[in-house]
This record gives sequence, C-alpha cells and structure tokens, in this order.
Amino acid sequence: MNVSFDPISSWFVVAVAALIVTGLTVWAYAQRMRGTTGRWRWFALGLRLASVLLCVLAALRPSVILQEKKKQPASVVFLLDDSKSMQFKDEAGGKSRWEAARAALELARPVAKNLGPNLDVKYYRFNSTLREEVSPSSEKADEEPNGRETALGDALLEAVKRQAGTQVASLVVISDASNNAGYNPLVAARRLRAQQIPITAVGVGSESAGPTSKDISIRGFEAGPSVFVKNQLQIKGSLAVRGFPKQPIELEMLVDGKSVAKTTLEAPMGTEVLQIKGLKYIPQTPGEKLLTLRVKPKDQELLTTNNESSTFINVLSGGLNVLFIQGPSSPWEYKYWNRAVTSSPDIQGDVVVLRKPADNGVSELDDAVFAPGKYNVYILSDVPANFLSPKQQQLLTMAVEKDGAGLIMLGGRSSFGSGKWENTPIAGILPVKISASDGQLEPKDGIRFDPQTSGLENYLFQIGPTREESKRIWATLPPLTGTNRFGEPKANAMVLARSGDPNAEPLMIASDSGAGRVVAFGGETWVWPRASEQGQAAHRRFWRQVTFWLSHKEDEGEDKVKLTLDTRKVSVGETLGFTVTARDAKNVPIPNLTYQAAVTIEGSKTPEDPVPVYKEGEAARGSYPAIGQPGLYRVTVVAKRNGQEVGRDSSRFIVNQDDREMENPAADLDLLRQMAETTGGQYLPSEGLPKYLKSLNGKLSTESMTQIEHKIWDNWPFFLIFTAFLTLEWWLRKRHGWV
Repeated sequence: MNVSFDPISSWFVVAVAALIVTGLTVWAYAQRMRGTTGRWRWFALGLRLASVLLCVLAALRPSVILQEKKKQPASVVFLLDDSKSMQFKDEAGGKSRWEAARAALELARPVAKNLGPNLDVKYYRFNSTLREEVSPSSEKADEEPNGRETALGDALLEAVKRQAGTQVASLVVISDASNNAGYNPLVAARRLRAQQIPITAVGVGSESAGPTSKDISIRGFEAGPSVFVKNQLQIKGSLAVRGFPKQPIELEMLVDGKSVAKTTLEAPMGTEVLQIKGLKYIPQTPGEKLLTLRVKPKDQELLTTNNESSTFINVLSGGLNVLFIQGPSSPWEYKYWNRAVTSSPDIQGDVVVLRKPADNGVSELDDAVFAPGKYNVYILSDVPANFLSPKQQQLLTMAVEKDGAGLIMLGGRSSFGSGKWENTPIAGILPVKISASDGQLEPKDGIRFDPQTSGLENYLFQIGPTREESKRIWATLPPLTGTNRFGEPKANAMVLARSGDPNAEPLMIASDSGAGRVVAFGGETWVWPRASEQGQAAHRRFWRQVTFWLSHKEDEGEDKVKLTLDTRKVSVGETLGFTVTARDAKNVPIPNLTYQAAVTIEGSKTPEDPVPVYKEGEAARGSYPAIGQPGLYRVTVVAKRNGQEVGRDSSRFIVNQDDREMENPAADLDLLRQMAETTGGQYLPSEGLPKYLKSLNGKLSTESMTQIEHKIWDNWPFFLIFTAFLTLEWWLRKRHGWV
C-alpha cells in the first residue's frame, strides 16, 4: 500500500492557510468560552477543529494506492514460419525445416489445449505478413511454405496487437529466423519485454548450411539498354560461385530464346566472384530483344532458379549518323555537342578535328565520309574552306543535293565568308549569300538569340511542352558570344532567328537544296549548356530536333504515344509503374486524351488484366501489381480521343521469382536465442517443445497485479463525516445560546 498527496497548492501555502484557519477558530472559541462552564464547550471546539482538519486533508488530496490481483483473459500464441527458406532439407533424416516445424507443432497442439481452463491458444503463420493458421484437416495445411520474405519482427508485434485486451502468457515462435524484411526482431523483443511477454523460441535448420552448400548465381547483369544494328553489345555482370572451385562453369547467352554465344569460366581456389567475359553479341536486326544469361546447373547445387537472368535491349536501326567536322580553333562547341547527341539513343555522332589545310588535294579527312548514305547530317564548325579538298567540297555538295543529306555550318572566325567559302560549291547550297568582307559581330554583352514568330511555330524551336513555354525558355538562355554577318538570304531561304537588338541581324537561316536541307547558323551554341540545367536540356533538345529536321525525319522524332516503364524487371509481389505521353509531330502534347492499359502474359491464353491509368500533368501514370507467376509480361496502352484511337504503344517486362529467402541457407538460431533471452523466455530445439509445454501445465498464470487508486477526500463518506461534524457543532452552540 502506498499513500500519495496532491495538494491544491504548494505545501507551504497549504500549511500557512491551515495554521491561520486553526488559529482563528481557537481565538473565536476562546472569546465565547469566557464566563461559561460545561464540558460541552470543549466538545464543540473539538468538532470544529476536526472539521478544519478534514478541510486541510481535502486540500492535500490524499490517495491510497493498493495492488490487487485480478483474473483476466490470457492466451498462448504460436507463430509458425512458412517462408520459402523452410523448404531446406537440413534436419535429421533428410527432413525439411518445414516438416520438423509442423511435426513439433502437431505434437504441441494437444498439450497446449490442456494448459489451463482460462488460457486461449492461438495459431498463426507468418512470412512477410501474419495470417491465422489453417486447420490441420484443411487441404492447405499440407502446402509447401512459399513466402518470399521473413518479417519476424513484424510478426511478433502484429501477433501481440491482435490479442488486444488479452494477456499473452507466452509467445511460441517456430522458425529458422532467416529474417530479411521488416522490423528488427531484437527491437521487437525489447518491446515485448516491456509488456512482460516471454518468447519461447523453437529453432529449426542448421547454422552451418551456408558455408558447406554449393551454388552458382548470376549477379548484377546489365546490358544496353540500347545498341545500334551491327554494333557490339556491351555486357556487364558477375557470377557468385560457392562450392565449385577450379571447375568449369558453362555460360550461355540467348536472344529471344536462341543461343548466340557460349563461354566457359573457372573460379580459382578461394574466389567466389567471377566477372562475366567472353560473350559477344552483334545484333543484325532492329527491335526489342530479350537477352538471357544462363549457367548450366551443376550437381549438388543448392538452388538453380538463380542460374538464369534476363533483361531487355532495344536494337536501333542505326538511327541517324552525324559527322561533326571541327576546325583547329576552340573545342567547346564540339565537346558540348557530343554530350548532347550521346543522350539520344537514335543519333550516332562522330567528331573529326582538322588541324591543317588540305595539301595537294589531300585532306586529313577521308573522302569516304562523303560516300552516299554514310552520314545523314554534316556539321561544319569554324572550318576554313581550304581544310577540305576541292573534291571533298564537291562530294559534300552532292551528298546534300543528290543523296538528301543535311548540312549545317556554324559560325566562327573561319566560317562562311571569313573562312573563304565564297567561291566554293558549298557556297552554292548555303541559304545566304556570303562574302569575304562580311566580317564578325561580337558585341561586349553578346547577342541574344531570338527565334522569329515563324520560327517558334517551327519544329526546330519547340524545346518546351508548349509554344509559350518554348518562348520563355529561349528568352532565358544566355546570349551568343558573337555571330558571322551574312549577305542577303537567298530566294527560297527562311530566316528562323535574328539577334534580339534593333538591327535584328539574321542568326539562323534555312532552306532546301536539291534533295537535302541546309542551315546557316551564325554563332556557336556551347554557351547554353554551360549556363544551367535548363540550358543543358534546351541545348540537347535543339540539336536533336535540328538533326531530325536536316534528315527529313521531324515526323519521326517522337512517337505519338510513348510508353515508358519505370523498370523492365520486377519481383513477384512488387509493383511496376509506367508513364504514358502523347505528342504530335511538333512535340506538342495532344490534349483531351483518355488511356486504356492492359497487361498480358506472353504466350499465355489467360485474359488481359486491365490497369487503371490516371492523368498526371501532361502525362499519364499507371501501376501494375505483379502478384502472378514469374514470366514475361507485356503492357499495352491505347490513347483515344472522342472514342477514336490516336495511337498505342507496348513494352515487355520480366517478373522474377525473388529468391532472397534461398540465397542464404543458414538458419540464424542465435537470433532466436537472443530474442528468448531478451524477453525472459527460453530457446528450444523442435523436439523439445511438447516436453516444455507439459512442464508449464498449471503454471501459466492468468492473474495480474493491478494498482488501484482510492481517493480518500473525493468520496461521499468523507463529505458525510465533514457535514456531521459541522452539524453537531452547530446544534450544540444553538442549544446553549451561542447562535
């Protein structure tokens, strides 16, 4: 029993107030008692002082705290691990962990049933989630454990949570403790200790299964994701080899199920990681390809599902080939251009830097680069005319006019008239007249690049999602350092951009020339990507669209409807996200679209699985939970407007079986021991569970000590006594004429 006080104010204030009230009471009675006799006077004074004492006691608000035993509902909870690692057969007699666990549980059931009349016995299974145990007579009772994760800590806390209002007398965990997900089991055990819930840990499996097991698995397999036709695919990855030192390991690469390369590797003694090498693949046709690496299984391998890994690559039809010819001056332009085009998988860029003029008709550049079809676009950047031989100038002109190649000449002190291109075949196909006297324009504050109204409508300048946003981005880009001055634009030329000053010098002029297209650009673009991330994006977009336009491919620059998967590979139970965009040939988002998406299993007759798609800005998003069987899947999206199909796109992805449960075969019995020790419980082998439960028969208490507070001052007897004292005191004073 404990007594506690909770005074209405500080102890000092209550004590002073009590002394004052007591003093006044005694002083008042002393005045009336003069000249009177009788013992009743002292009795009345005692009643008044007793009332004052009760008031002081009420001001102190005393309580008595008593501990009382109370019976309450109690339970014994069994948790059975049915994750996939329980399939390992490392128990006595070649039994699996699951068989040993089930046998122990079945022997424990009748014993647990007789532990006590007031004990409720609960049975659960757990892997990544907690579920009630099925009846032993149910068909599902014999199903193999197949959980892909072991969330032991989560299972402990969730099991106790489900017993809300019931004391858990014991928590019996039957597991190999190969925990790989969720809440830390030891932290969960400490929380159970605070609730006085002991864990009885029953361990199955061998702690030495890992070091003595044998296994080969493919790790970190990467390829592509894009490669051009007739280019060698770069492949990265490694093999984790355990238990097969100095033995041949046969590795095969397949494309769409057909073998394309094989090699044999060997793990040196003491080495468990091998880099994949010796596999080469040069695709001959474009399209999406399923690339698979496969290790031939070996005898005594612990697991064979990790001997194979797949991914997708996109084989491009060669895309657009661009040759950037740079003169001997500043390297900034071609370096930033190269960064821009390498971000586009459908543009293949080559750079040649010419350091000296052609000599006797022989240039540093091979004539073969101008062969028909060799390149789709040529870029001349600050190259003097005499750095190309007369024959090469003629070949380049023919490549544009007859073969339909594109040409853009950039500005510089050795370009256009300043580079003495005036009387060359190239001058005949440029969209402007040039002269050696044209000169340069290099103001101190630079030259702002100002696309004209007609230019902003042009595919070339659509660097933003809308015309207004494109205009805003162009206005924020830094000015060019300078420009070549041009003569008059030719009759069929179109001025696309001018300088943003009162003189409005032409900066970018374009025209058709025979079968090809030609652009004259007075400055250099490297200042844009150096300025900001927005400048980098604008520069990248600009060069991509210039390349497509010069190649007559502007309508192929973007698919109308494009589906982009967040990843091409997910594990069973994970969710695949995807994004859908729809743009017209000018890269402007197509408005008022609705989307329908569905997922199908490749090669299966199962019906398609609809996937909801929701708008997210200018794009649309969807997600598909991969809860089916492992395999190849395809997601298809159809875009419609007013019920009519605008376009569609599809992409394949892989659903893998997550083998994290099987990668580490060793049971973590030490974890179970620590959990039991932390909570004041016990660790047992599986065969010891029934005997242990029998020893608890009648010992598991369903009583608990509860602290109950009794407030002395806040109840009706206290008030009744106080009222009786005052009433009797008043009656005495009334009877003897003091009132």
